[in-house]
Amino acid sequence: MALNEKSFDAVFLARLALAMGAIAQEAAEPTDPEPLQVEDYDAIYAAYEDSGGDAAVAKQRLGCAREQCDQALGRILQYIADQYGMGPVERLDGRELANIARDAFDATENWLDDVEMHACRMTLHSPLQVLLETHCRLNEALLALHDEILWPIARRISRHE
Repeated sequence: MALNEKSFDAVFLARLALAMGAIAQEAAEPTDPEPLQVEDYDAIYAAYEDSGGDAAVAKQRLGCAREQCDQALGRILQYIADQYGMGPVERLDGRELANIARDAFDATENWLDDVEMHACRMTLHSPLQVLLETHCRLNEALLALHDEILWPIARRISRHE
């Protein structure tokens, strides 16, 4: 199976989400907004439903987009682990996974900076560049869904508090 076709199970993706969350928290600036909590999402989906939207469909669309983005991130981790000769990322212990995840976080953040700084499309030369570009494209699609579904409702809720 080619690396760009590898699929990760929910258990690994949950471990990866915890590792990436801790890394993102380390990298957060004091002025960054606090991440939304479960009850915040519940309120947003309830308001979305109240405004005529179908919360179940919205959750499904966002979940599917998040899954694709997480799978792409897992492939980046696997590529990095392969470069270090570490084998399947699913078998890494917590410390090893955190170290690889930190490298992947840095790679995705730097890729986003590179893409934003260049008006023209970058020429993809390496497998890692292809994986990073795919992750970037999927992450942009996820953010677009957030802008379409969640943030207008979240803004409306926050103005009423």
